[in-house]
Amino acid sequence: MNETSNYYAIIPANVRYNNSIQQGAKLLYGEITALSNKTGCCWAGDQYFMGLYKVSQATIQRWLTSLEKNGYIDRTVKYKDGSKEIEKRYIRINAYPILKNENTYTQKCEYPILKMSKRIIQVLII
Repeated sequence: MNETSNYYAIIPANVRYNNSIQQGAKLLYGEITALSNKTGCCWAGDQYFMGLYKVSQATIQRWLTSLEKNGYIDRTVKYKDGSKEIEKRYIRINAYPILKNENTYTQKCEYPILKMSKRIIQVLII
């Protein structure tokens, strides 16, 4: 990818203040948002990011994996026909990552509904 980004980068607070993500990965996230502004996804390869940040391919992969594990990006890989060679990689930004336990049932409740309703009934009777 030979073109430079002419767009602004966005790094939201949930990415900036996430201590489980390395600082370089946060900058990479910003670069991905800038490259995604035009088409909605980024197709820059590791070589582009390596040249931009002067780091190894292993470091770029670590940063991308960290962002993906935390739910901030999704990566889709398109392989060449009949081989395992990567033809293109698409990176999409997840604006609002799904939290692991956000919509799950809580196991322990300080005041279960039945206990609470019995208590209210007792108070109303008295």
